[in-house]
Amino acid sequence: DFSRAKRRLRSRFDDASVERILRALVADVLGALADSERVERVFVLTDDGAVADAARANGADVILRVPDPGLNEAIDAAASECAAAGYDALLVSLGDLPLLRGRDVDEVVAAGERAPVVIVPAADGGTALLFRRPPLVIPARFGPESCAAHEAAARERGVGAVVLGSIAESARTDLDTPEDAERLASSGSAGRTAELLRELLR
Repeated sequence: DFSRAKRRLRSRFDDASVERILRALVADVLGALADSERVERVFVLTDDGAVADAARANGADVILRVPDPGLNEAIDAAASECAAAGYDALLVSLGDLPLLRGRDVDEVVAAGERAPVVIVPAADGGTALLFRRPPLVIPARFGPESCAAHEAAARERGVGAVVLGSIAESARTDLDTPEDAERLASSGSAGRTAELLRELLR
């Protein structure tokens, strides 16, 4: 939600700037998914009409959840719909990965040929990307320490899981705090979010 998300960034940036950052993030993440050779279709989950419009403008389909049932509930409801529609696998990408690239996405999906669950760990112990084949082979457990929670879910279900720690660090770099913004702006990285942050932090 452009008006509510990223509370920690709002301690450094005003609301209008945070919305600009979020729109850039949407464009960067959806651009990476569009560049992937292995992703057939992209859906964005949101309860915000403005996010839905931005997602459609960037080539994604939208699944609106109003009211918002919560992240994991929304993800698994969408996974159920995708499975019913005949999709045999689902990749969940969080929307705050400004340096994600199509080749990173392809690496995760390729790893899914070796195991039904692929977890890309975030630096804080969370999960940046989660591949599941079939889409509900394990439940979504995003939140604090979700990497370990997803591994535990795979063990509980008796299915193989790969923790893809070897993927490029840039693919796991999220944007949550003013310190994250400073690091990204000073990194010299390309992308709409990085370029916007350099402008805002001059």
